[in-house]
Amino acid sequence: MPSVGVSVSGDATTRTGKSKLAASLIAIFLGGLGIHKFYLGDTTLGVVYLIFFWTFIPAILGLIEGIIWLTQSNEVWLAKYGDR
Repeated sequence: MPSVGVSVSGDATTRTGKSKLAASLIAIFLGGLGIHKFYLGDTTLGVVYLIFFWTFIPAILGLIEGIIWLTQSNEVWLAKYGDR
């Protein structure tokens, strides 16, 4: 019996086990605190996001980053975040 539906490729995962899906969801829901930056190993930007969380600018940036990461191809995401 043939399968019907959309074919979904696997989630992009770095060599250190960081998932594109997890990073995207963390950025959307906790991006205002910079948690997604800490998750990906970018502690400098994580601290900057944490210092300025009260301005809500990091929350907006986190939402945008999360949406971009979700729509980005796995190859592009791994090229940027895979070697960290």
